[in-house]
Amino acid sequence: MSEKISVVVTTRNRSQLLQQTLRSVFDQTWTDKEVIVVDEASTDDTLKVLAEKFPSVKVVHHETARGISGARNAGLALATGEWIFYLDDDDLIHPRHLQELHEASKAAPPDSIVTGPMRDFAVVDGEVRFAPTFCAPAVRADADTLIEFLEPTSQRTVTHSTILWPRAVFENMKWDENLGFNEDFDMFGRAILSGRHIVGRRAGMYYVRMHSGPRVTTGKNVIRLISPLRYWLKWSEILLPRPDRERYAPAMRNGMMHLLNEWSGVPMAREYIPRLHAAFKAWGGTRYYVTYPPRSKLKRALLQGLLDFGGPSLLRRFLGLTRKFRRVGDENEDYVAGFQPSATPADRADAAMIKPYQ
Repeated sequence: MSEKISVVVTTRNRSQLLQQTLRSVFDQTWTDKEVIVVDEASTDDTLKVLAEKFPSVKVVHHETARGISGARNAGLALATGEWIFYLDDDDLIHPRHLQELHEASKAAPPDSIVTGPMRDFAVVDGEVRFAPTFCAPAVRADADTLIEFLEPTSQRTVTHSTILWPRAVFENMKWDENLGFNEDFDMFGRAILSGRHIVGRRAGMYYVRMHSGPRVTTGKNVIRLISPLRYWLKWSEILLPRPDRERYAPAMRNGMMHLLNEWSGVPMAREYIPRLHAAFKAWGGTRYYVTYPPRSKLKRALLQGLLDFGGPSLLRRFLGLTRKFRRVGDENEDYVAGFQPSATPADRADAAMIKPYQ
């Protein structure tokens, strides 16, 4: 049986970063692979760069962007490998990432989907800086993995590029093209419900680039913005009939409440808000509350009072006004400010992996 890995890279107007990403793919110790780039209607020199510098790459060009899920489905349709690996156009992978994921996947129990470690990085003044490394537990109940995908405050330990997917997973499933965000959590969850088990292994390393520019997966288009609404409503319908629904109830309530606080009164979300209210109640929600509450007791009391008095719409309007009176920086910039210089041997080893691609 072939052990070919099909690497599917989605891209849009990222020709410079895309070259770094592809170099990290071609530098893999695993040689039995094909590389497919799905170009989402780029207007820069992406197609020219691919033709001149990466002639072996299979290219799918969309005249009109289909969104990240549509792009991944298009790459999957062209793939011929027994294993599928998805990668964004601005991230990097360790040279042994594919090989170690493949070895771990072959050694894992039947019906397992292996996920490896990941860490965010940024290049600041020429220096590579890192966030901590995260990896899913080696053993974890499927329900607890699902809760990670549903609880908005949980630390994410799984993402699409930490996984080497067995092609068989996609025989009866495709990426949901109604989702332009949370689409990976949706795919992971459906894989679990189909009988697969996601297990963590210290295999390879996925480096997630943080910067102020938009990512292909997080550009602020309409589909991306409303995807969280669609995602939690979809999973509310999936999980409500299950006999173990109470296990998911706190995470579902938190997800619904967070969306209500963020989207109530927004015209774009008008059709979804009544359904969210109904779903919140169906999951046992009785009183509105503040998600991500501030540390100050006074501020918490103020925000809760606004919710009790005027509901999520009033809270959203109040928070919108307060933002106008303080500087709101780019979220990625604020996050990157907390990254640490390479201080440990592991940090320095990872930095050494990344620097050749800068």
